[in-house]
Amino acid sequence: MRFQHLGFVAIFPASLSFLAALSMPAAAHHSHAMYDRTVRMVVEAKVKEYIWGNPHVWLYVEISNESGQPVEWILEAADAGGMSRDGWSAQSMKSDDVITVTFSPLKDGTDGGLLGAVELADGTYLTTRTIVGIDPLGDNPDLSDAQIFGIE
Repeated sequence: MRFQHLGFVAIFPASLSFLAALSMPAAAHHSHAMYDRTVRMVVEAKVKEYIWGNPHVWLYVEISNESGQPVEWILEAADAGGMSRDGWSAQSMKSDDVITVTFSPLKDGTDGGLLGAVELADGTYLTTRTIVGIDPLGDNPDLSDAQIFGIE
């Protein structure tokens, strides 16, 4: 009887710890390996939808293809909390805004990418911590808007 009590004392706290871990949000994150971070595309786009949320902010835009036809692209960005620290907000853009986007395209050629920066119609530059091929907080903390948008 005494050993059964000791087993309960050992198992019960472990069980509570396991259940507590299950109730916490996952801290794991996916890789950006699907994006070609060696390529930086800078194009004019029309905002179709701007989704401010977690774990990622999403930007749906129309970009004209070679024949001038609009094609919808889906751009993944960082989390809303990180982007708000970089000056973004849920009101940064709205549908039908014409913007300039900087992003790394998907390696498989589908119409999507990893958002690096946006130039709004009023000339405001918004950048993310996922600048295309460059870490502005590490490799080059003095990164200028001109460098980000390739207009040096």
